[in-house]
Amino acid sequence: MSANQQMSEAWNGGESVHYVEEADRYDRQLAPFADALIERVGLEPHHAVLDIGCGCGVTTLAAARHVRAATGLDISTPLVQVAMTRAREADVHNADFVVADAQTFSFDAGAFDIVISEFGLMFFDDPVRAFANLRRALVHGGRIAFVSWQGLEANDWVMTVGEVVRRYVPLPQLGGLAGGPGMFALQNPDEIRSLVDAAGFVDVEVEPVTPGIVIGGGGTLDESIDFLLGMGIVRGLLSRVDAADRDAAVDAVRSSLASRYQPGVGLRLGAAGWLVSARAGQSPDAG
Repeated sequence: MSANQQMSEAWNGGESVHYVEEADRYDRQLAPFADALIERVGLEPHHAVLDIGCGCGVTTLAAARHVRAATGLDISTPLVQVAMTRAREADVHNADFVVADAQTFSFDAGAFDIVISEFGLMFFDDPVRAFANLRRALVHGGRIAFVSWQGLEANDWVMTVGEVVRRYVPLPQLGGLAGGPGMFALQNPDEIRSLVDAAGFVDVEVEPVTPGIVIGGGGTLDESIDFLLGMGIVRGLLSRVDAADRDAAVDAVRSSLASRYQPGVGLRLGAAGWLVSARAGQSPDAG
């Protein structure tokens, strides 16, 4: 199996569908994390920025407003197509997009001043190799800043569903580098520091980011619940429930969420991530 083949198949297949259909709503939902990331990295007009796991391009285009050039890279063709359309419609000329695997892509050494990523660095099957490759893409002293999720239990927006699911079945043990690529692969701060250190970065900082997020960026109660139920992590959790009990489980989720809906605001739930930043030190062999 080639590097990241499972992730490539997922993000060029079923995992991309909801993101493409609801791109604007995902952007609004995750805006607190994107804003924190852009603010933290300190973009300047002379910078060239690389955005890994750029998805539909919201962070790439946000960066492009502040720098001379921004490149978004993602393994998913459907998501990158959305990003390219957005750039064209917004008349943004200093952003380009590449469909590629950041773990293996042959970046020009020192081509970028800054690497950013919003929830895009948790999906490598060889994370040390991937991060070393990103280090190679940076100038010496260049910076990386990314957001990853804290654990399942720390994210109320997922655990609202998880609490219902575990009435029927145990919740899966998700996360940590040993568990392989996935949404919660970079949930452990000590593992993050060790990984980033091993890839040739220095001055590593890991800060908690715990905003409330509005599911789907707002909408009616039914729209908000339907959006949440369409998300991959939620579909995965509910699929663990026996088919005979699944309708009851979904009804219980809907009831729980209804009690937390705020008219005029939407379905606002807690979310928890890590904002990680570091500086490129001595470049190791990216392999």
